[in-house]
Amino acid sequence: MTEKPHVTREDILAGLREVGLREGDVVLVHSSLSRFGQVEGGADAVIDALLEAVGESGTVVVPTFTWGAHHKAERATLDIRNTSCKGEMGIIPETFRLRPEARRSRHICHSVAAIGPHTEAVMGGPSSFGEGSTFHALYDLDAWCLLLGVEFSSCTELHAVEEFMRVPYRYHRTFEGSTVILEDGTEIPCDSLEFLRYDGYLNDFRKMRGVFEPHGIMRTTTVGNAPLTNTRIRDIFDVTRKYMEENIGFLLNEESQERLRTALPG
Repeated sequence: MTEKPHVTREDILAGLREVGLREGDVVLVHSSLSRFGQVEGGADAVIDALLEAVGESGTVVVPTFTWGAHHKAERATLDIRNTSCKGEMGIIPETFRLRPEARRSRHICHSVAAIGPHTEAVMGGPSSFGEGSTFHALYDLDAWCLLLGVEFSSCTELHAVEEFMRVPYRYHRTFEGSTVILEDGTEIPCDSLEFLRYDGYLNDFRKMRGVFEPHGIMRTTTVGNAPLTNTRIRDIFDVTRKYMEENIGFLLNEESQERLRTALPG
């Protein structure tokens, strides 16, 4: 059995610096703690390194999604303080959202948690990925998308391109009758809007590393066993949009693209 590498907060911070994170940056982080190896200090060490990398003038954002539990539910409840994201997103986002200084947004499926001066700006509105959403704000802020030990299959920012392009294999649904419980216990009606795939269509985001490679937009390194990839969200969006203008099904797998070609008129 291969021994897991020992990784410290300092190792992670050095890796973050290597892929371009600096004081004042805004960064959305997709993560897997286990990919690093044996991390001294666990999830808190990763979070501390992220916060140190961007400093007091920067903002760290993590996905605290509950999509798996809520997107098909007739009625759902998001308790901002008590609804866990650990099963879907992992231990780093769960630990991050529980920090006293963190604030969590209200989207029933695609909430995020943030720490830093741009927290209010990234809380978003009813849309999951469209105008006024967290992901729209991250584009405007020229934020980074940081993959810590995960691949582009975790890069949900690509859904923002689908929503912008109004892809024909997705549809909007509301969550009437659903509830959000605020930090102080107040219950409010859910106003979230979700852009869901029709049955029979599957994305293939993993291929995007190969797509982005020739464009030179990624900064990469390795810490322990974990690959680190840092890419500007604007670059992710703008490059992907060009491909989708040529092929509206570009972000689907091959089988789903064929299904879409058959379904589209003409």
